[in-house]
Amino acid sequence: MMLGGGLWILTYVVEIVIGLTLGEAVYSRPDASASLLEWLWPACFMRAIFFLGVGLLGVRARMEGRSRKLGIAGALLASVAIVAASINLILLTGVSGEPTALDGIGFLGVIGVIFGSILMGIAALRAKVLPRWARFTLTFLPLAFIPAIIATIPLESVAPEYVIADLPFPVVGAVLATVGYAMLVDMTSQAGRRAHTSTSPTVR
Repeated sequence: MMLGGGLWILTYVVEIVIGLTLGEAVYSRPDASASLLEWLWPACFMRAIFFLGVGLLGVRARMEGRSRKLGIAGALLASVAIVAASINLILLTGVSGEPTALDGIGFLGVIGVIFGSILMGIAALRAKVLPRWARFTLTFLPLAFIPAIIATIPLESVAPEYVIADLPFPVVGAVLATVGYAMLVDMTSQAGRRAHTSTSPTVR
């Protein structure tokens, strides 16, 4: 999840650089004449969706069978995100002819990540896995994602579109990366406690 969140931040940075270079937001698919940055934008975005989906499956694995129904529903949405991102990453290689990415497939991947995060966050709250702040963040931050997208629309009149349009993505990416870091720290500490317990002498 840390990698996926970091890639959404990188995607936004690449978008800013492209916007500063060309003077406008570029959402068209790269062609043979496109620069490396223009190819990097969709590649980073789709890889972010892929790794965020993988991270959500990692949250599901931490539950160890608890909060079963919500966990399964969240895992299914995470799997949708992984499959959608994989399809577009394959299409970007040009295996079907012209290198491309399908907007509808990309949108499906984003939906999988956002709603998968919400369901997985609720399941984590019930199962009491992850630190408390991480559980609440995973649940409630994605709920603000769509309203945040809508809220940025009026701002496009006072700031360049390439700065405003995708602003929620790096914000959500940064927070999900933090949740991923919390998962890693929690797993490391639990592994350390288990190792300490297994090596401690038994008192009779």
